[in-house]
Amino acid sequence: MEPTQPLLDALHGITWLLVFISACGLVLSVCFVILVVNVVSVMKENRNSRRGDLKEVELEDLLASGQSKAAKFAATEWISLEPRRPEAHWALAKAHYQLGELAEAKQVLNGLMKIAPEEDYRVDAWLELVETEFTERRPKPVN
Repeated sequence: MEPTQPLLDALHGITWLLVFISACGLVLSVCFVILVVNVVSVMKENRNSRRGDLKEVELEDLLASGQSKAAKFAATEWISLEPRRPEAHWALAKAHYQLGELAEAKQVLNGLMKIAPEEDYRVDAWLELVETEFTERRPKPVN
């Protein structure tokens, strides 16, 4: 029986070595999967950000060229895709303002304050501008 004891001890050591190698392989596989999931997530976020940047440039071009109706339609579509994107709300408010739809512009700006309160410094200035326009467009009382 003694000649087999060293062989059994070696097999026992090999068994633990294989268990250790398997555990390391499992840990590396889990790390790899986590890494791949994070890379895919970052790529999606970057693609959405680039798409949003392109959309913002497109809307600014439409507004600058006076194509307010097209800008309004594009901004509404953008908001339906990304409802929490402040730039989309800004573009829609500007389109409404250019079209003379002051009540709608005010409504969009108030909605923007709910989703992006950090934009208050810009929104307040635009709300003041819209209120000024309202005041100027109201009919004057006849004496």
